[in-house]
Order: sequence, then structure tokens, then C-alpha cells
Amino acid sequence: MSCSGSRSVDVVTILWERATLIPLAQRTIVQATVIGSAVPCANNLDPGDSYRAAVRCLLGNRFVQVLNLDFGRTGVAVFIRRSI
Repeated sequence: MSCSGSRSVDVVTILWERATLIPLAQRTIVQATVIGSAVPCANNLDPGDSYRAAVRCLLGNRFVQVLNLDFGRTGVAVFIRRSI
């Protein structure tokens, strides 16, 4: 299979948690996994960082959120970006 002309895809998965069960409580990142690149948002994906700030950065840099699972106190989100 030839890679010529193929697009690369960047994938970011974030596991987050809330300090309380209050639905609007701030979420923080527990763990983030990157396949490909998360530039320029890589510095926003460390454990303890604000989930909201990371999402703003990703969405502002051509990532699209494709999954958001909210289990109350924890959750998982997946973002993808296709390179042109």
C-alpha cells in the first residue's frame, strides 16, 4: 500500500475528572494520549491541566470532537484532525 497522497490523522484522547458531582464543576485532565501530533496544544494536555482550556485549544486548531462520554465524575473525549 502506497502512502503517496494519503492524509495523516492526529488523534487526541482525554480522560478527565471532576472534583465533585456538581455538573458544572471544573474538569481536569487525568491522562491524555496523542497519536500523531497535538501541536500547538501539547502543553495543555498534562495531568492536572484544565480540560476546558485543552478543548478550546484543540477546537481552535482544526480538531473535531468525535466522542464525549460523561459518567458524572469522570469522562472520556476523543478529538481528530486531518492534515491537508
